[in-house]
Amino acid sequence: MLVEVKGVRQIPDEGIRRWFMDKDMDLILWYDTESNHLIGFQISYDKRSVQRTVTWKSSNEGRTSSSLTCDGPFNKNRVIRLIEQSGEEMDRELITFIIEQLQNKN
Repeated sequence: MLVEVKGVRQIPDEGIRRWFMDKDMDLILWYDTESNHLIGFQISYDKRSVQRTVTWKSSNEGRTSSSLTCDGPFNKNRVIRLIEQSGEEMDRELITFIIEQLQNKN
């Protein structure tokens, strides 16, 4: 289960950063400082073996244009299943949005 890390260091001009973690996964979220809209997320999973990372960034605040990048092979269905399981205690709307962005990756 993902648990929020308190007191996360904020980096100027990066937006508001939130960090959630469990033994196998980290989820970092970035929000626009003015509108509080989600502008990016990064999922690092399989932390205890060969860690992989998936990053999504919104090109604009309206979320109509975005990019999803991976640092290696990407098993979309597995990552979706992991985020559903680990994020079951988190805001459902947020988890649904993350899953939608992962599903849009070809």
